[in-house]
Amino acid sequence: MNKKTSSLGSVLIVVILAILSLVFGQDFLGELGLGEATSTQSPISSNNGGGGDTAVNGDWYDIYFTNPTCPPEEERSGGVDETIAADLLQATTQVDVAAFDLDSEPITNALIELEKRGLVVRVVTDTDNADLSSIRRLRRNGISVIEDDRSGLMHDKFIVVDGRYVWMGSLNYTTNGVYCNNNNLVRFDAPRLAVNYTAEMDEMYDDRQFGPSSPDNTPNEQLTIQGVSVENYFGSEKEIAPIIARAVARSQSEILFLAFSYTDDQVGEAMLGRAEAGVTVRGVFETTGSDTSYSYYPVMNALNMTNLAVRTDGNPRIMHHKVIIIDRSTVIFGSFNFSDSANSRNDENIVIVHDPTFASYFIEEFETVWEEAGS
Repeated sequence: MNKKTSSLGSVLIVVILAILSLVFGQDFLGELGLGEATSTQSPISSNNGGGGDTAVNGDWYDIYFTNPTCPPEEERSGGVDETIAADLLQATTQVDVAAFDLDSEPITNALIELEKRGLVVRVVTDTDNADLSSIRRLRRNGISVIEDDRSGLMHDKFIVVDGRYVWMGSLNYTTNGVYCNNNNLVRFDAPRLAVNYTAEMDEMYDDRQFGPSSPDNTPNEQLTIQGVSVENYFGSEKEIAPIIARAVARSQSEILFLAFSYTDDQVGEAMLGRAEAGVTVRGVFETTGSDTSYSYYPVMNALNMTNLAVRTDGNPRIMHHKVIIIDRSTVIFGSFNFSDSANSRNDENIVIVHDPTFASYFIEEFETVWEEAGS
């Protein structure tokens, strides 16, 4: 068989699988690893230079964890915001940014450059942060920035590049977020996942729909990327806390968590229930607010169970993660703090990845934060 015949045969197989997927409602392309394309952008370096951030490169994802040393302003360089900016500058058609907080100069400069090139640049931010100098700079350079204009928070932190690449996680696109706070950030090369985030952006940017009143219309809440099962949810049009609580309730051996804020009863009681059933639970709380009556830190700390151990973090600034790792094989992460406000009022997003390899990198970050909390 010559190369041309082989190529035609491959195309025919993909078409047949696509038709079968539509008929049977099952992602045959994804299950065979054909549902998401291989990256054509330049690879992102796993060494972010002076920022000291740690990074992991996979076939369809790159994972970043900040290394917060909080150097003086004039020494803040080499961080993951520069990596994001470099990726943005490779865009060819459109960039969408939903940013609760945005003051990173490299990212701001990159967006302005893209606007000058004639690309579509859409930005949504929270009203409380809409008067930042960076947002004013974007507007002065012709970029339309939409505010949510309400009491609930537009708390998302995601970027979509060319309808294909998604940046998301706990990181606010700020210098403090990059250089002073513990954060996670993942870049996905996943067009079907990008469709979800573009749909959410359309709701906010085009339709001005935010929070619980926005439509629950995520196209691909469950998808498969190169054989890995992935879930993706947006709140508060959908309540995310019950989804997390159900995942926690299915744990069999171990739960690890990193929590900037942890006050939600649905997640908290599900986790306590698994601890009572003998599941090992370890967690780190952000120190600020952990001693309040609303926090689950004093509740968990007072139980004195041998299989339940919690600490407050060792970062003098902010431990900003919102991560739960279940049975070393499932990771839940995103913008969603484990709180009632996140569940019922804010614009939020999470991704759940069911894969031990993916989870292993978050486990390493957990252990790093855990050890720092114990020192």
